[in-house]
Amino acid sequence: MVEKIEGIVLRTLRYNDTLMIADIYTRQYGRQSFLLPVSHSKRSKVRSVLFQPLSMLSFTVSVKKGRSLQRITDAQPYAMYSTITYNVVKSSIALYLSEFLTYALREEEGDEALFNFIDRSLIFFDSLEHGYADFHLLFLSQLLKYLGIYPNLDNYSKGCYFDLAQGCVVREHPLHPNFILPQYAEGFVTLLCTGYESLHKLSLNREMRSEYLAFLNDYYKLHIPDFPQLKSLGILKELFD
Repeated sequence: MVEKIEGIVLRTLRYNDTLMIADIYTRQYGRQSFLLPVSHSKRSKVRSVLFQPLSMLSFTVSVKKGRSLQRITDAQPYAMYSTITYNVVKSSIALYLSEFLTYALREEEGDEALFNFIDRSLIFFDSLEHGYADFHLLFLSQLLKYLGIYPNLDNYSKGCYFDLAQGCVVREHPLHPNFILPQYAEGFVTLLCTGYESLHKLSLNREMRSEYLAFLNDYYKLHIPDFPQLKSLGILKELFD
């Protein structure tokens, strides 16, 4: 059976001399892994160069029962980036987000709302001509809603702590180390409540950007089992430093 699928590439791994494994977040089936040939020929129906992190592809899969990894037999972009590939800041952010999503997206079932959020977010990011240095912070903040781990901010008032472990704001000092002090919690709550339409209003400095990114990573590590320390996080910090 042959099936047409849309997906966003998370990463690729070498399987052997002639095959690669591509981890792809698909519209229809959530996160899935596929086999594809290692080919750079322009005549090939599956060019491995297309499978760069966060590439948006429409591809054909030859489905065979009993096969643990299905094979991609044809692939083409369904959307093309115009700036991310050529802008060093954007490409560094994209590399970080691809690694982040590799570990954050676990479900092997379709989620149309989540797929559309990622798809539209990346297209929006690609379209930005300026003010994109904080995009990844808003992306990670908004992603929390689609993963079902968005914190409870209903009772926030100035002077509250942000309890990272419980995912809520509290008035009393938490009895564990996973919290944000009130002087930083106010700005972090503002970030969590900010939409893409207000991205240009953030105007974060280097220190704030680094702090909020650390808070977000800590939050995800606390709420997603076995979420690792990301290798690209150091690259991102170095870029903005």
